[in-house]
Amino acid sequence: MQLPEDITPENFNSRYRLDFAAWMGAIEEVCSQHGFASRDLKPFTDGSNLIASVTDRYVIKIFPPFHRHQWESEWRVLRRLGEHGLSIPIPKLLAQGERDDHWPYVVLSRLPGVTLEGIWPKLSQGEKTRLMTEIGRIMAQVHSVPVGDLHDLEPEWAPFLKMQVERCKSRHKRLGMPDWFLAEVERYVADRIDSVAIEAPVILTGEYTPFNLLVSQVGDHWSITGMIDFGDAMMGHREYDFLGPCLFLGEGNPDLIDALFSAYGYASPRMDDALRSRLMLLALLHRYSDLRNQIKIDAWQSRVKTLQELERLVFAY
Repeated sequence: MQLPEDITPENFNSRYRLDFAAWMGAIEEVCSQHGFASRDLKPFTDGSNLIASVTDRYVIKIFPPFHRHQWESEWRVLRRLGEHGLSIPIPKLLAQGERDDHWPYVVLSRLPGVTLEGIWPKLSQGEKTRLMTEIGRIMAQVHSVPVGDLHDLEPEWAPFLKMQVERCKSRHKRLGMPDWFLAEVERYVADRIDSVAIEAPVILTGEYTPFNLLVSQVGDHWSITGMIDFGDAMMGHREYDFLGPCLFLGEGNPDLIDALFSAYGYASPRMDDALRSRLMLLALLHRYSDLRNQIKIDAWQSRVKTLQELERLVFAY
């Protein structure tokens, strides 16, 4: 079946992606092309691309033309990490290609487990601490993989930062941040931007979040058993990858934050001011920054009135 040429981000997200009958035929054809039985096809309702599982063993992702950069990041980073035998399972890249000259796709192995998002609220403090320790170790391992042929993967760190700085205030204004925040954000960023310049980038997956980490019960506890979705991978400052676990899982809890950084390899038993400042800066400049929805701390907006207060709340002592 032919996928449309006139698709836009607006009509793709509002209508086409959730109209499974409009594109499941393309999934079946990809299966046929690569010799996979097209049985038990199940579309995913979340995500930003056309995604379906096949016989609970494979996942096919078809990317719209305007997400070609995600496709390139997905297959290139999976290939690179797959060559280095990580301790955490990641999908195997089974095939890649393009449909109708402008809809690229990948075929991946499907990993077992449920998302960390679904179980996190039910966990004890001890279980959360142990999982944050696992995340820190996984991050350190991925960051130790040489960049190699990913050095030219877009976006390049310095131009990316420049663009994010230029758009920073307007983005946060559009997303409804309060007046005190908007009054100081430009100066805050300008005073700190040099602190996140780098000479040796690492592979940033951006996927150390509860949505993209899979967990399974191992004995009487939960353990991280997979990591998925590499479409937002890029090369850059290693601390950019800490934002996902800190914002979505850290809860402003010093013990959880410390478990993450200690397992990664930071020597200090508690976070210092310079590290906290860099993390806050990177959170402001993140490509998907939306602090109102990403900081998972009760009533946080009523508890701070400056960015330095927000630093101390989110990236806790």
